[in-house]
Amino acid sequence: MNTRIRNPKPHVLGLALLAILGMSGAAVAQDTMTDAAAEVEATTEAQAALEEAKAARADAEAAQEAAIVAEAISETPADSVRGALTAEATADISDQASIDAQAAAHEASQAAQQALGAQTAAEAGDLQTAAAAKANLAASRAEMAGAVADDASDVAQAAAVATAQATTAPPVPPAPAVPAQATAPVSPTGAATGAEVTFTSSPSNSVVGDYTIDFDAMDSDDDGSISRAEAKANATLTAEYVAVDIDDNGRLSKSELQGWM
Repeated sequence: MNTRIRNPKPHVLGLALLAILGMSGAAVAQDTMTDAAAEVEATTEAQAALEEAKAARADAEAAQEAAIVAEAISETPADSVRGALTAEATADISDQASIDAQAAAHEASQAAQQALGAQTAAEAGDLQTAAAAKANLAASRAEMAGAVADDASDVAQAAAVATAQATTAPPVPPAPAVPAQATAPVSPTGAATGAEVTFTSSPSNSVVGDYTIDFDAMDSDDDGSISRAEAKANATLTAEYVAVDIDDNGRLSKSELQGWM
């Protein structure tokens, strides 16, 4: 699984703000940056964008391979009906994550091309400071798209693992039949007495099987929450991260993970 450290998944509002800041920064740079420095910056940003695009493409390929494997596994006979249904669901998750990774890789590639165009303009002496600002913005777009591709690749691979686990998990044994005479004694008021009842529960959005985690051990930075990077230690939690993150803040609190501990 890809282990590169990425920035959190970007939002449309964040991209818009970045574009505004990038344009305003360009106006200031025109007064303070020399043409030579602008040309160097444009070249540096273009190379950074190319590296991001290359990494995003690798992530997309890994996600696609995981989705293919997950689909093949989901089509094999499972040990139980529940396992078959779970495998189908997780294979769909892997497939969608692969699609997301491919789209992000395409976005990163387009951003890299824009950065290269800005580099060419700067080298030709065509408004070097503006070209440097354009290259910087394009490199930021490539980095964000690369982060999305990396995240989607992790989800696709975790879902593929969950698919394999679902098809090989042993079937749940049927509950033993209760003899008709084995009923709880009833008090004169009509209430049952001496009966012991046990309740169990699992996360409501569950699609895979391992729901037990050690929160403190997984919280490696001791900030009281589980990041997506920290969740990678558990394939099931990684596959269901979005469903468990109820407040959609990109981190899992103890209250959100109450059913997992």
